[in-house]
Amino acid sequence: MTDAPDPPGAGGTGDYYNTTFHFHGSEPPPDFMSARNTPPRQVADQQLSRLQQRFARPTGINDAYDTLERHNIVFLYGTPGNGRTTAARVLLRELPRGSGVYQELTPDADGQSPEPLTPELIGEGDRMLLDLSDAKEDVWTRCHDRFPGFHKVLLDKRSFLAVVLPHAHADGLSPDFAAYRKPVNRPDDLEVIARHLRLRGVDPGSLWHAPKELTDYLTEKPPMRELASTADIIVDACRTAKPEDSFADWCRQAIAAATIRAEEVNDFLPDLRAGSQRALLLSVAMLHGAPADLIHRAAAILRGSLRIAGDDRPLLEHESLTERLREVGASRNDEARVHFDKLRYDHAVRHFFWRNMPDLRRPLRDWVEQVLALPQFPEEGRKDVVVRLAELCALTEDADRLAEPARDWALRYGDPARLRAAADWLGWGVRHEDEPTSRHFRQAIYSWAIRPVEPDLRRVLTEVCVNVMASTHPEQAVVRLHHLARREPFDEGSAKNSARHVLLRLVEMDTRLRLHLLYRLAFMPRQRRPGRQRALDAWLFLGLLTMPSRPEHIFLQLSSTRLWLSMCWIDVLWGFSSRSWLPHVQRWMTTTDAADDPELVHLALDVLVDAAAENYPALRQIYLTARKSLSAEKTEWLLSRIEEAQRRRPPRRADPEKETRT
Repeated sequence: MTDAPDPPGAGGTGDYYNTTFHFHGSEPPPDFMSARNTPPRQVADQQLSRLQQRFARPTGINDAYDTLERHNIVFLYGTPGNGRTTAARVLLRELPRGSGVYQELTPDADGQSPEPLTPELIGEGDRMLLDLSDAKEDVWTRCHDRFPGFHKVLLDKRSFLAVVLPHAHADGLSPDFAAYRKPVNRPDDLEVIARHLRLRGVDPGSLWHAPKELTDYLTEKPPMRELASTADIIVDACRTAKPEDSFADWCRQAIAAATIRAEEVNDFLPDLRAGSQRALLLSVAMLHGAPADLIHRAAAILRGSLRIAGDDRPLLEHESLTERLREVGASRNDEARVHFDKLRYDHAVRHFFWRNMPDLRRPLRDWVEQVLALPQFPEEGRKDVVVRLAELCALTEDADRLAEPARDWALRYGDPARLRAAADWLGWGVRHEDEPTSRHFRQAIYSWAIRPVEPDLRRVLTEVCVNVMASTHPEQAVVRLHHLARREPFDEGSAKNSARHVLLRLVEMDTRLRLHLLYRLAFMPRQRRPGRQRALDAWLFLGLLTMPSRPEHIFLQLSSTRLWLSMCWIDVLWGFSSRSWLPHVQRWMTTTDAADDPELVHLALDVLVDAAAENYPALRQIYLTARKSLSAEKTEWLLSRIEEAQRRRPPRRADPEKETRT
């Protein structure tokens, strides 16, 4: 990507907006952000590929595929927990892929954003998912009314849409689309588990002879999400099994781990009366798989924070760490990492303490904050601890408060380890497989982004938007990055990691995202935008114009998108001095002059004339620039358009001061 233009006013004055932008020369703070080398769309496609590999095809799914392929749209319904959304993703993945991209439309559009079913945002050959499984009646009605017009655009652009119907309104589909409504039946449970196991490198052998414990468990018809978790436990059982154990033994151990471990902890804990023993037990559970020295140090911190008396005997009379671990049912492996001897025992211990000792919850959260900052904590293990604590909080916290710990960490600490932990916490929530939980996290990030935030929190939110949310909800990532960019100082932080530069790098990868940002830049309510934010929006628009292949054909082909371009040019031409915008006008004209399509040339010049129609100084500068940049024929055509615009709407002169500066 060509570098974005310098911020308006950088290095001098001359902007009409009552603000001056500049960068300080101070060194940026330490960069905690992880660089993404893979575009978000490619990450999403890789995730779809893995999903397809472990997808067990239910009966009737081929009929749904045929409907989608022939008619470009399909509506899926079925019992919640049957994997309706997964089926929709796989169907879209299986379609022949051309120039289009896969994208998940969000029904609850936030901020000043276009509706999810906006025709201008459809690319040629796009494959789209609209998950309405949790949609409320007003959202369902709004989307339902747009299906007829949207379907026509799908056919014209050879694009595809799979809609997951809300269970409460699955029978309320218009008769016009009744033939495109297809069920998603429950797949074979054993096949679901087998596919998960094979993908993880475990050969299940013949599942026709699965142990009774597994078949009894499957008769309860657990949700597909729970089946995947059970398969993961079987994999863990395989890796810790004895050489003589069979697949049936692994299944029995996994079912036992999922059903009776809590009872074992309940029976075992009363025998551990000493606070030091329980502190070690909880430390092992929270840091399961961590180095022994780290667990020893973490247990000591937990004892201190809970005011548990230490061993006052001479050091050589203390019990060894191996002995103390054995007392709590744990041991060290050959790599000096600590594990419980029983499968999934760590999970049961964590849940026991959290549910049965409510007063311990806040101290435990504070303890995790301290442990994350320990220098001996391996980088690869930090995220596991953050996720374990987040999963515990999800058991008891209200969903709308679940994101608060990450905000607290980002505001209270400035060290990279805890900022990274805050990003991991929010990333866990955004990626959560439960859509309402993910939605709460995305809404929390939005509510923080629309207000001025501290630099550290802004960096965390920027990181989560570009490296997590952009893979699953890219349009929502654009919305949040836009709000962050409009409120960040120009003299703060590293330029490459500022929200404005991250935003431009993100939308560069995807034409749909560029259109999404262009819409926002054009239609953000002007009466509610301070001058500085309007200037930043105009600067972002100029950044869009620095991207390759300008002016974009797709931007110019539709009258609506040409209107968006003109509205953004109006802000630029009225807002900045000609010194700021003339190079961009010249680049626009140079690119236009190289186009072979006369219609495209006319449309591109129309955009500039429409934007400057009421700005006489800008019209004059545009014409003078055209004489230097365009052929005589095109310059003559531009002059005729300017004269036509003047006859239709006499230009309004800028005030004397502005005209002089221009």
